[in-house]
Amino acid sequence: RFFCDELLDDQEKKGTTAMKKLILPAFALMVLAQWAVPIKMIVDSESVLTSGTEYKFRTEPVDPSDPFRGKYVTLRFNAARFETDTTYKFANGEQVYALLSVDSAGFAQISNLYPYRPTDQDFNILKTRVSYASVYDGKQIVSLDFSFDRFYVEESKASETERVYWDAQRDSAQVAYAIVRIQDGQGIIEELMINDRPILEIVRELN
Repeated sequence: RFFCDELLDDQEKKGTTAMKKLILPAFALMVLAQWAVPIKMIVDSESVLTSGTEYKFRTEPVDPSDPFRGKYVTLRFNAARFETDTTYKFANGEQVYALLSVDSAGFAQISNLYPYRPTDQDFNILKTRVSYASVYDGKQIVSLDFSFDRFYVEESKASETERVYWDAQRDSAQVAYAIVRIQDGQGIIEELMINDRPILEIVRELN
C-alpha cells in the first residue's frame, strides 16, 4: 500500500507539473493576444498620420445640447451627406466606400459611393457606414457616420476649446475644418482648424 501511495503521489506531481507547463504558455499567449490588437491599432494609426493623403473636411454645427463630452469635441461634416440615384438602394448601418475628391474651395467631398471596395482607388477611398438613407423626389439622400468625428483635447483645455469652436461655428466669417489623413480606407483626424490656424494654438494665446 505504501508503494501504491508513493506511486499515486508521483503521478499527481507529474500531472501538476505537466498542467503548469500547459497553463503558463497559454496564459502568455492570452496576454500577447490582448496586447496585440491595441498595439496594431496604434501602429496603423501612426502609419495613416505619417503616410496618409491629407484632406480638409469642413465642419458644420451639431446639436448644441451635446457638442462636448469632457475630453473631445463632437464634429459633424458637410461631406457626410451624399445625393445619388436609386439604382442601388443603400441600407441603414451598411458598410460602404466613399470616393473622395476636392471641391473648388479645397475641401473634401464625396464624388461617388460604393457598396464594395473599388480596386483602383486605394489612395482616396474612405471606408464608412450609412447612418441614414432615404429617397425623396427620385433621389437617394445618404447620411454617413465618419469614424473621425471626435477631436480629443486635454481636459484642462476642454472648456476653452469648446468655446472657441462654437464661436467659430456661429460666425459665418470664420471657417472651421478638420485635417484628416486617409490611407487604406481609414481616416484619422490630425488637427482641428479655425481660419487655417490650429484651434489649440488659438486657445493657448487666450490663456
